[in-house]
Amino acid sequence: MKKIDKALIETVKDSDLQNVSTSLAETFTDSLLTDGILKELPIIKTVVGLTKTTLGIRNRLFIKKLITFLTELKDIKPKKRAKIISDIDTKKGKKIRVGEKLIYILDKCDDHFDAKYVAQFFCAFLEEKITYPEFLRGASIIQNVFREDLEYFLESKIETFEQENSTEESPSEDEFPLINVGILGFGYNPVSVDDQDDWKASGKYVVSGGEAVIWVTTIGKKLKEYLKTEK
Repeated sequence: MKKIDKALIETVKDSDLQNVSTSLAETFTDSLLTDGILKELPIIKTVVGLTKTTLGIRNRLFIKKLITFLTELKDIKPKKRAKIISDIDTKKGKKIRVGEKLIYILDKCDDHFDAKYVAQFFCAFLEEKITYPEFLRGASIIQNVFREDLEYFLESKIETFEQENSTEESPSEDEFPLINVGILGFGYNPVSVDDQDDWKASGKYVVSGGEAVIWVTTIGKKLKEYLKTEK
């Protein structure tokens, strides 16, 4: 883990990623890993070196996720990447370095599509648009939500989800998965009981509130702002 952690951070901090592209993730071969653009990246060199033998399916899929992740970072200058990551790693009380955390996150991603969304949110962190804890929380959501549900959320207007004073007693089937991961919030308006002003009314009191309310959470809004689906 220590070797991979160090290699990934070295790659993210110092490597020129301009020639890394999603096409490499889709078509990479053994020759590209040993004699091409990819062999110049410390993280790829380390993963290949640790296998000792021919790359297995798991390692190939992990490399595909790595390439996809790195592709999204190429427009951020290495100096900027290095400064932001160093600032986090040198914080007092930091138990897990950024590189190690990224390895855990990418390993848990189902596929390279999830890795791309993680990378887009990591770019928002590197550009100081979100905090590091927000990145970690968003990455956890990306890992745990069904991709089609996430993309439905990203491609829909916020008004589609935010419902105040709804007569619905519970969320719809489309909303439940987004509530479960923290993209949407769900609750009920407080119930209030007031004296009846209309003396002709049969009831002595007026009861109001208790309606279901759905809203987009703060982290949900940030995911919506910084993640882009492929058209």
